[in-house]
Amino acid sequence: MFPLGVVLFPGSVLPLHIFEDRYKRLTQDCVSNQSPFGVVLIERGQEVGGGDERASTGCLAEIIQYDLMPDGRSNLVVLGTSKIDIQQWHSDSPYPIASVTQVRELSAEGSIAGARRVLGRLSAFVHKARLHGYQLPEIDEDAVAVGLDATELIYRIADLIPAGPFDRQRILVASECEERLALINEHLQGLEEILDAGGGQS
Repeated sequence: MFPLGVVLFPGSVLPLHIFEDRYKRLTQDCVSNQSPFGVVLIERGQEVGGGDERASTGCLAEIIQYDLMPDGRSNLVVLGTSKIDIQQWHSDSPYPIASVTQVRELSAEGSIAGARRVLGRLSAFVHKARLHGYQLPEIDEDAVAVGLDATELIYRIADLIPAGPFDRQRILVASECEERLALINEHLQGLEEILDAGGGQS
């Protein structure tokens, strides 16, 4: 397990710089065994040194790029593959270990239309925010949605929306598509209200 100050969604890509000894060992073991590791949000505490409080829901991460440096540090790129629930934490030696279960998420086909509406709303928000001076990448709705089912698309939208780790964790924990989409909509509405209140950058 790799506790972090960020939330990884299934289908999302996350770059990581590995410098702490225990995570060097974790990375080496995962690369050698071609196995994933779990990413879980630190809810209180620090990433370095342990002694943190960790969320009970996270995401499996598959290493898709591994660049080892001469001093043993490494740069990784990982892909979120599936949501996990942590059943029990075990030893933190040589690195954090937990018993987890993968959460099987069923795609609700009726959610596709709703997801496309929210994606359109997010795209419009980003366009307006850019006009106010915010440095956000434009969203190509068709490119974002191509080939995705409802569950995948909703996670993709969740990854694109500007949000802090605790809001992202709430979205990850949601038990079904409609609940996850409602949380994204709620967060987006808050962003729209801030922008409409004159929250532009100079």
